[in-house]
Amino acid sequence: MNAKMKSQYLNSSELMDYIIISLANKRPLSVVSLGVSETFVLAQYNLLSYKEFMKHAEIRVAALGKKRGQQHRGIRFPNVNARDNLVRSLKQADIVGYNTLIKDMHSGLLTEIAFEYYDLWPKYTYESYIRRVIMFSQARKFAEMLKGRKVLLIASYADEVRAALERKWQKQLGFSIAGAVKIYEYEEIPQTINLIRKLDFDLALVAAGVNAIIINVYIAKEMGKVAFDLGQGMESLITGKIQDDNGFLERTIGINRLMKM
Repeated sequence: MNAKMKSQYLNSSELMDYIIISLANKRPLSVVSLGVSETFVLAQYNLLSYKEFMKHAEIRVAALGKKRGQQHRGIRFPNVNARDNLVRSLKQADIVGYNTLIKDMHSGLLTEIAFEYYDLWPKYTYESYIRRVIMFSQARKFAEMLKGRKVLLIASYADEVRAALERKWQKQLGFSIAGAVKIYEYEEIPQTINLIRKLDFDLALVAAGVNAIIINVYIAKEMGKVAFDLGQGMESLITGKIQDDNGFLERTIGINRLMKM
């Protein structure tokens, strides 16, 4: 399959343009991402046999129940309900990131197989790992995105992100934090949605693993807002540093390469 023929690829600058233009025109937009975990959710029993599925390393990682970081999944397996909800949400997502540079049967290649199987090829795609650097590589546009906005934060550590943003950039950029909502597990999605429905915001920045896709699409389709899944990149809003656990990105892709994408 030729991914370029299926979707229009966006670089980091173009991705930020879509977000900024949507905010300026008050148009809904959902920016989501499919990594190993999300693709594994889609693969349950349809792309992987029961035996293949239950032997997969993602089963063990998810079972750890980590609340944050590289091993945070926010879901337990098997979970066919999550698979079906994810498919429904992805059919409505506006821009979908996935691993275009690392293509194997854990992520990029398996993701494309899932796109084919479920007829999920999005109109726009981007390399999901640019989210680790986009606040640095596109610093001016990232600041423009925040400037004067009412920002909702959704993550297991949303309160820490709030404190960091208010301390570092609020005075300069004039944004307000509309809410800092914590979510840890897939089962918490309904209560999370009930909570955010009551909030007034322009932009949602989300880091919630698999759950971010479902939440972001809801925010765009049902609330008419802009939602951006930052994933592990959300940590950089606190630390001011690129998140590269154990040097994985540098070894496999290269930080400089991502910065230029």
